[in-house]
Amino acid sequence: MNDIDVLKWVLEEISRGNRIALLSIIGKEGSGPRDIGALMAVSSTGSKRGTIGGGELEEILVKEALRAIEENKPRRVKIALRPENVPEDAVKTRMLCGGVIEVFINVLSPKPRLILIGAGHVGKPVGDLANMLGFRVIVIDKDPQLASRERYPYAESVIVGDVIEELSKLEFTNSDIAVIVYGEVETDYQALKYLVTRGFKGHIWALCSRKRAQWMLERLVSEGVNVEEVMSRVHMPAGLNIKSETPAEIAVSILAEIICEIRSCEKPVKTLSLTSK
Repeated sequence: MNDIDVLKWVLEEISRGNRIALLSIIGKEGSGPRDIGALMAVSSTGSKRGTIGGGELEEILVKEALRAIEENKPRRVKIALRPENVPEDAVKTRMLCGGVIEVFINVLSPKPRLILIGAGHVGKPVGDLANMLGFRVIVIDKDPQLASRERYPYAESVIVGDVIEELSKLEFTNSDIAVIVYGEVETDYQALKYLVTRGFKGHIWALCSRKRAQWMLERLVSEGVNVEEVMSRVHMPAGLNIKSETPAEIAVSILAEIICEIRSCEKPVKTLSLTSK
């Protein structure tokens, strides 16, 4: 497999919504299996294409690549292809090639898709801001006057119909983001439940009060959902606390929190707990 084949595969994986770590040797001292410029790619699914050396070296690099994907940050890794006389900043191996290589790991992410559940007063500025920030936007609402091409001319698709039924028709990718701003208690809850129980792997933002967030969490548990597996991906109440009041300000707070999550920046922890019954 040559570099062109590796890069073609990278594009295919990104089109499927998977993040990619692209690895390249940028420095080499002494003997090693590949030269400067050699490429390898690792997908967030764990699959890979190309090689930088195989064996223990590749095992180390795949782990580093998956860590870079998880943190969404590029990194450099120096690896000694020998067990002795290892530089302080290098990873030791049992290999006997004798040299030292330095690898740059870059993280490539697909253009994220934001699934907007609710096209009303808050949904409109959320969609507008998401579009300005480069997100692909899908809009779902049962009201054709709200979910329309006139209101969302930039949307990848505008879907009118029963929210849960329309969600069931979508094929989710790992880079998808869902924002629930429908505004009707039962529909909001059923949308959240559908997403966390039907294979949605991305992060979910649900606009609600802290009291309603607690109610939805406890209802999920009462209906048999293992919330421990999903709470790291569910953000409710949605948005950073910027004392927002207007729909546009609420949208800013939600998109700011989404950006924070994507960039892995620090943000206040929202603590919700289950009450004993």
